[in-house]
Amino acid sequence: MADFCQLDRRRLLKLAGGAGFAGITLSNGLPVFAQEPSVHEFSFGDFEITVLSDGEIVLPVSTLAPKVDPEALKTLLEAAGLPTDRRVGAVNVTLLKHGEDLVLIDTGGGMNFMDSAGRLTDSLELAGVDPDAVTKVVLTHAHPDHVWGIIDDFEESERFPNADYVIGSTEWDFWMDPDILTKVPDTMAPFALGAQRNINPVAEKTERVSDGFAVMPGVTMMATPGHTPGHMSVLVESGGSQLLITGDALTHQVVSFERPDWHFGFDQIPEQAVETRKRLLGMLAADRVGIVGYHLPWPGVGRVEATKAGQYRYIAG
Repeated sequence: MADFCQLDRRRLLKLAGGAGFAGITLSNGLPVFAQEPSVHEFSFGDFEITVLSDGEIVLPVSTLAPKVDPEALKTLLEAAGLPTDRRVGAVNVTLLKHGEDLVLIDTGGGMNFMDSAGRLTDSLELAGVDPDAVTKVVLTHAHPDHVWGIIDDFEESERFPNADYVIGSTEWDFWMDPDILTKVPDTMAPFALGAQRNINPVAEKTERVSDGFAVMPGVTMMATPGHTPGHMSVLVESGGSQLLITGDALTHQVVSFERPDWHFGFDQIPEQAVETRKRLLGMLAADRVGIVGYHLPWPGVGRVEATKAGQYRYIAG
């Protein structure tokens, strides 16, 4: 009964409404049924990898390519059999286990981000993972669905109290600037305030790092800027194979791969994000590097295949 009550209180807090995206309404008024807590486990060399669902994000479809003719976007989505009235994306949080180390890549959106998200705590419970056992948290960037899960808004405490944190130094400098609100559009103010609210409590145990930083043997930070100024992905290497946890460098299973030149609505430096996508896709396809995509269809595990000049295909599994 205690577990049921705890889960009920968490969901009640979300329904009570915090900041963030809970107010987004789809044009057709259709209800969105969020993915329930889910766990996907697999081995990768010496690593045990668990993908944990934090639910879904639901956004207007125009955010996929706001500068593109809507009909061109609609045609691309229809050809792939995808909805053209909304963008529903998974939120796939990756956990790496190696020896005594338990490394979480991003923290989900917490309880105040979006009604369809905030399932990470329940997915951890389903996986049998105690949040107290997490030894390190790596933050790819500081957007809400990646860092608002640092703090348990119900208990007003750290969700992973025994973990040290890692974030790119460029990313830290951008979001933690005390004058940030004078440097971003008004629409980004909730992002900035939320980043500072969640990251400040763990500032003293957060290491700011650069491209190539070794989180632990076999786990390396890779600069993939553009989505945010200091966005970083995480490269896992073991047994002669590589796996890239991409964060938001690649965000959609069709648009990001077939049209990497299209600007994504939440890319803060769009042209840099385009260059990063093109470079990344070429490397992933040529070197046969596996990927875990944060917003790719659950559980986001797959690979990249080149189809023709400048275009690629996401292969799940």
